[in-house]
Amino acid sequence: MLFPFSRLTLLKAGFFFLLGLLVISCYQRTEHFDDAWFAEQSYWLVRDGWVRSELFRGLNGWEDRIYVFHKLYIYASALVMSLIGFSLPASKLLTTLCALTTGYLIWRYNQRSSALEQWLALLLYAGCGIVIQYIAVNRPEMMCALLGFSSYYVLSQRTNQATGRPGLAGLLAGMAALTHLNGLIYVAAGLVWLLVRDGLRPAIRFAIVSGLTLSLYTVDALWDGQISLMISQFIHDPATQANFSLADKWRIMLDYHQLFFHGYAEVPLSVLVLLCLLAGGQSARLSNPTMLYLLVLVVSFWLLTKSNFDFYYILFAPWLALVAANVLTDSRADRPRWQRRAGVAVVVAYYGLALFTVEQVLVENRTVPYMPHYNAMLAQHMPRKHTRIIAPIGFFFDQMETYHIHGLSYYSARHGHASLAEFFQLADQQQATYVVSDGYENASYVIPLNAPERVGAYKRIFRDQMTSIYERQ
Repeated sequence: MLFPFSRLTLLKAGFFFLLGLLVISCYQRTEHFDDAWFAEQSYWLVRDGWVRSELFRGLNGWEDRIYVFHKLYIYASALVMSLIGFSLPASKLLTTLCALTTGYLIWRYNQRSSALEQWLALLLYAGCGIVIQYIAVNRPEMMCALLGFSSYYVLSQRTNQATGRPGLAGLLAGMAALTHLNGLIYVAAGLVWLLVRDGLRPAIRFAIVSGLTLSLYTVDALWDGQISLMISQFIHDPATQANFSLADKWRIMLDYHQLFFHGYAEVPLSVLVLLCLLAGGQSARLSNPTMLYLLVLVVSFWLLTKSNFDFYYILFAPWLALVAANVLTDSRADRPRWQRRAGVAVVVAYYGLALFTVEQVLVENRTVPYMPHYNAMLAQHMPRKHTRIIAPIGFFFDQMETYHIHGLSYYSARHGHASLAEFFQLADQQQATYVVSDGYENASYVIPLNAPERVGAYKRIFRDQMTSIYERQ
């Protein structure tokens, strides 16, 4: 066996220590760009009964109605925040719960295996750098991966060589696609997995249920008679543009490997899996159902994806952890001793890099201002309440009821090449009382800190090392 049994206790202790650090890292977690963007969608869903955006007013008609969004995720997030409030921590809670639930399902999935493999897979998932970084970010990938893994979990429950429950698995895969359209990879993987392992009939049941579930994506547009607007919003959404340019699509497909090797958050698990595949053995072959499912996920996402953002790595993390744990705990007697020792070494190194990633998150939490507190400080310099302002979209938290906020990200998308004078002229035309710069330049129109004190109708009334505030005179 790769590890002596006596090391199982150390493995468990290492996992719970890492889990404790992850919980600590969620406290006053730094704001991410999408925290406010998706929280605002949930906010209007609860308040008005439909999804829209004031932060992006003027873009694709979003100020009236948004039909192209992460449907199931926004609905679930709206439910959570309607119960506990529209705060920055509340916006992150659903993602954290989904990540923890995925870990639990990984542990349950491996109950049929050795205790060593069970706990090692859990440790590899919890120690994945991208999971550590995004466990408290208001994005749909964690929920999408949870539903996708739940679908696979159901498929894998086999009795007397009969298929599991393709209908339920199809429902969960369809829900993953409703959470994020990238969840279509779980529909494709489940369909291929069933065709290869169980034949046509269960695959058809899976396809019908997942297709019917996904069709719910269009219900709101059908109800309003706005299918044409939904199609228009999809075509003109800034996030989908790469799929309509052949050159951009080829560039993304050719650079696809970067998704798995962005940096220290993804490289450890990717390299570990590659080493395990090179080590060979039955666990690394397509006869292993997890390997088959993972291969279809990777190929289908390569065909589907419009970008190689690091957070998409989350969609593969559970299966990567399962494959690596399965190979590392392979108990073949003919496995060379040096290979077993190397396995121990790479797991130790992996754990060390996981701790390093947690430490980086904790440092960021300590050194970057906690945005709700920082926003409250900025608001003290803007006494004219309930007026229109232009600000970073993160100003949404705790200030949405105080000001009418138009996001700097809108101006980046629509007027990104405008000069400073032209930008402030636009602000004047919209009668924005205040303009607040974005200290992080996070998908925002950039107002440099060294910009003139007066620009058009605006005068700077505040500046620190991060942000400037201009007031309309």
